[in-house]
Amino acid sequence: MKVKRNESFRYHFDEPIAGEFYLVKDGRQTPVGLMKIHNISPSGMAIATPLKLPIDRAMSIVVEFSLIRGLEPLKLNGLILHEKWLDAQRLYGIQLETTKDEQQQIIDTIKQFVKTTS
Repeated sequence: MKVKRNESFRYHFDEPIAGEFYLVKDGRQTPVGLMKIHNISPSGMAIATPLKLPIDRAMSIVVEFSLIRGLEPLKLNGLILHEKWLDAQRLYGIQLETTKDEQQQIIDTIKQFVKTTS
């Protein structure tokens, strides 16, 4: 599977954004974990967590976060593609399984976030 890390639209946050995630495999869900989003695109993201996550194609990750206070959080499904160390945490590359509508929602939310933080 080819990883498109150099997409034309990938937003890197100056300060990582907090969120939550859980893993799902065979209909079973793990407890919720905390994450920080370092960058995001319509089809992927990089998250950091102190937890060791399995890289398993049969397991999905569900991430939930809000870029703007007061807005409905985004809840997206994906797959963990790779892992690397970032200081004392692990940085995971997530391929999001997004629809065209979800991709547009991510783009619109990022644009609104940029306007409110500029």
